[in-house]
Amino acid sequence: MDDRKSHLITRLRERFSADTDVAEVEAYLSSEGYDRRQIGEIVLAYLTENCPGDPHRSETGQVGQSSMPFRVLGPHENGRFTTEAWGHLLSLSSAGLLTSTELEGIIERAMSQLEGRIALDDLRSLMEAGGYDEFGPAPDHVTIH
Repeated sequence: MDDRKSHLITRLRERFSADTDVAEVEAYLSSEGYDRRQIGEIVLAYLTENCPGDPHRSETGQVGQSSMPFRVLGPHENGRFTTEAWGHLLSLSSAGLLTSTELEGIIERAMSQLEGRIALDDLRSLMEAGGYDEFGPAPDHVTIH
């Protein structure tokens, strides 16, 4: 990593706490004039570079067992979900409220049942109708295929 990017990552760690939502970091970088590609690279480095005192990171800077894969929009999904709706799905998934199978099911259902751009309100309505809320599936949730 070059010195400029390293300095920026250090500034981000000083500015934001470890439990800060990534969306806040992205919004800050956007306000600083970075484009989407640069923000993606910076956030990736911010999340993966060795952070002293972070118990989830090893000496090599690798995230330990608590990491999980992330979901990227496919070409057929790109442009269908608003940023807020997609971020909501990813936050539920990363919080452990949705399994990867449930996430895929919700994405497929949204793509097939909703026309046009899928907004956060549309997604929430669809999820509530399916038995999900902000805290995940209802305790008596039964998946029917």
